[in-house]
Amino acid sequence: MGLLMLTKFNFRVYAFLVLCIFAYVELASAQGIGQLESGMQKSDAEASVVREAQTLAWLGAYGTFRLSEKWYWHGELHYRRNETNKYLFLGEMAQIYNRHGIKYIPTKNFSATAGGVLRLDFNPNANEADKGFIVEPRIWHEYIWTMPFERFRIYHRLRFEHRWKRKFTKGSEYQFGNRWRYKFLMKIPLNKPKLEPGAFYFSPDVELIMQTGSTITDNPVEDLRIFPTFAYIANPRTTYSAGLMYTTGQTSDAGFIYRERWILRFNVYFNLDFRKFDDKIPETSFYD
Repeated sequence: MGLLMLTKFNFRVYAFLVLCIFAYVELASAQGIGQLESGMQKSDAEASVVREAQTLAWLGAYGTFRLSEKWYWHGELHYRRNETNKYLFLGEMAQIYNRHGIKYIPTKNFSATAGGVLRLDFNPNANEADKGFIVEPRIWHEYIWTMPFERFRIYHRLRFEHRWKRKFTKGSEYQFGNRWRYKFLMKIPLNKPKLEPGAFYFSPDVELIMQTGSTITDNPVEDLRIFPTFAYIANPRTTYSAGLMYTTGQTSDAGFIYRERWILRFNVYFNLDFRKFDDKIPETSFYD
């Protein structure tokens, strides 16, 4: 009964979010059409432009550290590289990304996390007028609902990020903006009946990232990410995954100009228990 109620609740949240996203996109489109009619005339060739696809490589480490029965420390470290004219995927430094937060897990099927981010963006074309790198701070919070089934799991994630961005130009000021993210993913075991140590699993993963802020006019769709992943559960504390992610979204130059990216991703997930030894021993039930 509880699982049925949770499933209904998750579907209601999912349906509500999808309706909000479509309403937001329609509103942004209507605003863009109004701007076009008021003087921003574009030719048919300018109506939709897709830039040449880029290739990148992202390496990620995700750690979850248990502090008490329901409280955890969540940490992430990302190392990202971009293509160059000579090399695909791994040509030059792009970003180093640190994300940390305190996670609260009241039940097996829901978690909430809040914390901060420090991202370093590297400039391959640094000169006297531009900085070699810039720091982008963020505040973030996310909420994850899990729908467990007999052979697989479904996850819905809402993540909200409040960030301060600036350009590489020396003396440029920070601009505040928001990111609104929804992720849908599944974990489907391939060689075992359930998700357990020794299992390989396939994870279809789709995420939509919207953005708002004073500098966002006709480009609210920052990124749509499609990421099929294969993963291996090495032991109860460590999982490895790899996949090729495709992304597309509107650019900051103009809303009718889109970018495309192909990103190789390799991740490791690990969790540790920082509680005292006595707290780690599970309670014994004499009535089952």
